[in-house]
Amino acid sequence: MRLFDLHCDTLYECADKGQSLDSNDLHIDLARGLKFDCWAQVFAVWVPDSVRGEKAKRQCVRLLKMAHEEDKSNCSFHIVKSKSDFDIAFNNRRCAAILAVEGGAALAGSLETLDLLNEFHVKVITLTWNGSNELGHGCMSDCGDGLTPFGKEAVAKMEKLGIVPDVSHLNQTGFWDVIEETRGSVIASHTASNSVYSHCRNLTDSQFEAVRDKGGLVGLTLCGEHIGGQDFEALERHLYHFLSLDGEKTVAFGCDFDGFDLPGKWGGIQVMDEIYQYLQRKNYDNSLLFRLFFGNCYDFFTSV
Repeated sequence: MRLFDLHCDTLYECADKGQSLDSNDLHIDLARGLKFDCWAQVFAVWVPDSVRGEKAKRQCVRLLKMAHEEDKSNCSFHIVKSKSDFDIAFNNRRCAAILAVEGGAALAGSLETLDLLNEFHVKVITLTWNGSNELGHGCMSDCGDGLTPFGKEAVAKMEKLGIVPDVSHLNQTGFWDVIEETRGSVIASHTASNSVYSHCRNLTDSQFEAVRDKGGLVGLTLCGEHIGGQDFEALERHLYHFLSLDGEKTVAFGCDFDGFDLPGKWGGIQVMDEIYQYLQRKNYDNSLLFRLFFGNCYDFFTSV
């Protein structure tokens, strides 16, 4: 099977724990990921809510430099800079790595930082984490305000640069501000359905439909705290509901590997093959499974 996953925190965990991207005891490493027929992975550079200003920017840049060093020295890791890089990666049995930033605090309050992130070939920015930053307010911030004036400027400049806004972690008001402020697509890289399991990190049906109508993507997380149980049945309930909202070209997987505690029996990225087989046994059509596990993300990133 082919796999295209919309979100992991593995770069941060490798740096924090001194682990190798080639082989480690985290959720993702290149050895396991490259066992799939083709593998594309969005690697998010996480900026915790406790880090702000120039310190946040420096931490982000340090991890982005680490990724680019990996690109230069590791024949199994290839950063996607343009559409053709997917073919280069897949034809040479490499991971097609898309770089993202999780937490707009990385901008340190300056629009010029977006130019720097663009030079590092960042393709996605999650505007907030759970708290507030210069762009807006996360879903656990206890603030009902939407995007700040700076946040609206940042989203507008991201659109000009071709950097996709990720609305995961945003509060409701901020989400709708992004929908209103953008002409192009948005994504929710790692989330679930609030109708199936109520959680502030999950999307309401109207939010899902708004992302769908913009031609965006919604990545389904594996996090049991968000899906209402750490089992395949809970995951499928969210998948089934999103599909019932005409989401067959919108839903993907944004597993959030290395962003939460995964049960030992799930192991890590290798569990995706088990999930694929589980859904096959539940009589999901193979063409639909291809879209969910790979095709929707590939179509999005090769066209946006």
